[in-house]
Amino acid sequence: MRGLSGKVAAVTGGGSGIGQAAAIRLAEEGCMLAVIDRSKTGAKATVARIREAGGLAEAIVADVAIEADISAAFASVVDIFGRLDILVANAGIFSAERDGRVHGLDKSVWDDIVGVNLTGMYLSCKHGVAAMRATAGSGAVVLTGSPTGILGCTPGSIAYSSSKGGVHGLARVMAVDYAAEGIRVNVVVPGFTLSPIVHELVADPVVMETMVRSIPLRRGAQPVELSGAIAFLASDDASYMTGSLMFVDGGLTAV
Repeated sequence: MRGLSGKVAAVTGGGSGIGQAAAIRLAEEGCMLAVIDRSKTGAKATVARIREAGGLAEAIVADVAIEADISAAFASVVDIFGRLDILVANAGIFSAERDGRVHGLDKSVWDDIVGVNLTGMYLSCKHGVAAMRATAGSGAVVLTGSPTGILGCTPGSIAYSSSKGGVHGLARVMAVDYAAEGIRVNVVVPGFTLSPIVHELVADPVVMETMVRSIPLRRGAQPVELSGAIAFLASDDASYMTGSLMFVDGGLTAV
């Protein structure tokens, strides 16, 4: 894809799932990668795969819900690479067991899920965009959204759905705020993706069958199937896209 080779990209939640796949794909396209994850083991595993393929990557351990962590993480990105061109704000959590309907949802669960999925996105964008403006002067931001932030397709997951709806709003206002500075902001909207955060769902064959039945392609996505869309939104091939939601959902939202 055009305009990715030689760029510096940071991926939050890059230690597994969609984030890991995105980091590896961006490295394949010639980017230098900062892999940010709260799991040291996960971040290092992604970096090892990139380096084995001849790419350049560094692991940075940070919890996106803690501002001191994420501020230090982006300071490290600039220290290591000298600039930041691309931010993939992807880190997120999901819990079918802990989340629930609004009347009975414990506030601690709401705080935990929204704290990572929405506040963590805000903090990643706050410090990532600041680093981008101070170094590259322009760039691309890609956030990971969800159909649950638009449709009621995951009943009983009020915190998760609310957090993802907030991500969509965050991205669209950011797109307007930074358009004049040459910073594009878009959202990739994955459908049901077989990543580690949905292990509770896929462990139950009945739930798995129910989920797949609602998808026209009749299967969940592999994380690698999202990586091309993320790379595209970060590339110059998407130079006239900002404030957009790109659906990669097997047809889920077409029904």
